[in-house]
This record gives sequence, C-alpha cells and structure tokens, in this order.
Amino acid sequence: MNKQTSFNPYSQEMLPEGFSYPESYLDLSKDTSTINWDSEFMFPWWFENYEEELTEVMSIYQELTGLNNLIPFARNGEWAACFNANDISGNPQVIVVDLGNPKYISYCDNFDKWLEMAEQNGWT
Repeated sequence: MNKQTSFNPYSQEMLPEGFSYPESYLDLSKDTSTINWDSEFMFPWWFENYEEELTEVMSIYQELTGLNNLIPFARNGEWAACFNANDISGNPQVIVVDLGNPKYISYCDNFDKWLEMAEQNGWT
C-alpha cells in the first residue's frame, strides 16, 4: 500500500455556507507524516482528493446512505468518513458510515477524535 503524503480538500467556495474545516484537517492535508504509520501498522484510510463538485459528491452519498449532510474526506474500503455539513462550529462532528450497509454508522465528536480512532485501526 502506498503512503499518502498529502491531499487536496474541497475548496472553501464549494463548502456549505458557514461550514469550515478543522485546522488540524487542513494541516494534515499538507503533510500526513504525523499519522501513526510504521512498518507494522499500515494506516488503512485514504484521504479524498478534490476531483468533482462537492454538491455532486454529496448527492451520491445521500443516495447511498439517505443522509444529506455528508462531506466525505476519507475512505477505508466500504467505510467512509464524512464531516457533518450541518455543524458550523469550525470543529465539526465526523460521521463514519459503511457504504455497503449504511445501517452501520458511528459518530465521532470531531476530526481529531476520528483520527485517533482511525490510527488505532477502527472500522476495519
């Protein structure tokens, strides 16, 4: 598995009004070297790079999950980690959903808590 060194978040112009990324997510997008990654533990999540319009992506995720408030930022197989688009706190809640079976869903208070769980091999 290749190690991802950086990624491109959706631009501020594409985000829902009032929503902003947590600073720790933006910092990580520039340099992923702070992720707990070594020869024994391969961090299984892949951060999404902006490629399509966010509204299109959110629409696809809504069709898959029935949830209309997902801003996806990382994938691990069928698992998708998404920011709660309705959370305008600047430190938004993270929603993790199994796209193959969307009844399996979990919530993290924020990105830092999600990253901590992901580094401990959560959702594999």
